[in-house]
Amino acid sequence: MILEQLKMDDIERNQNILKKEHFSYKIDKLYRDYQELYFKSIFKNHSFEFKNGNKILVPITFDSIKKNFSFFGDPIEFFCTHKMEKFSYEKLKKKIDEFKDIKLFKLEIDNEKILLNKKFNFVEKVINEIYIDLSLSEEKIKENFSSNHRNEISKSYPNTSFELIDYKNYKPGMIYEMMKLHKFVAGRQTRSKDSWKQNENMILKNKGFLTRVKYNEKIISYSFFYHNQFTCIYLSSVGIREYYKVVRNIHHKSLWLAINYARSYCKYFYIGPITLFSKTPISEKEITIERFKKKFKGINKKFVIINKLPDYEVFNELIKRNNV
Repeated sequence: MILEQLKMDDIERNQNILKKEHFSYKIDKLYRDYQELYFKSIFKNHSFEFKNGNKILVPITFDSIKKNFSFFGDPIEFFCTHKMEKFSYEKLKKKIDEFKDIKLFKLEIDNEKILLNKKFNFVEKVINEIYIDLSLSEEKIKENFSSNHRNEISKSYPNTSFELIDYKNYKPGMIYEMMKLHKFVAGRQTRSKDSWKQNENMILKNKGFLTRVKYNEKIISYSFFYHNQFTCIYLSSVGIREYYKVVRNIHHKSLWLAINYARSYCKYFYIGPITLFSKTPISEKEITIERFKKKFKGINKKFVIINKLPDYEVFNELIKRNNV
């Protein structure tokens, strides 16, 4: 079994293995650079792969500030060309054990009920990620929304406009309007100006776009979306809360605008995760956001977030068959 270190360019070349809804965009350089700016950190690449007929890729980075291993702040995942055999898994586990201070791993699973019933102490969280299949027609996509959500996106409120801004109509510096609105709503600057500049770079390189909502010509909301050729993600948003009762479909319609736009570029649109189990309580804000996400129906992918790799027998029982 041959072990080789991987450069980030090597990972990018393995798109055929990493072409997954939940991961492919994370290896794009624009996104990686954004993560470094967002976390105010430098992530040093420690990725590796095993070759023995079953190619096993393990993208790993080291956070120079937090002094731990992840993949640009996200849980570590690994990807294989074939089913993971016990010998390969044990070699992988032994190699992983050399990395100190790894916080979390992420594995796709088939059945969360089996996992939760066994009450494994290594389980931190179980999530259901929601994706929309963008190859479907507008009507088919709408059919999968809750009736309440379909009703909200069909409404129009007086003196209200929804705009989409991409590389074609973007004006330099426009992203800082969103930054200023975010600072006004949050009451402070929550992330660096450089990270906002990177959002602008994403737009100019046709990898990002904005939705903007105006009421009586006043900007009351912005949302930013990032995409590669495979998946579009909802990266950030901000809105003035006092207008939520005036324009009740701000986020509903902004997201619908983004979904329709993304159909020209991507295969999937990532709505976000729903918590099925969490070892630590989630906040009221997270509960409210997840309640909104549940209005969308689409492709469901379930994952377990764990704090260590289990023995092979447990791993083999729990992982989703097409995950490896």
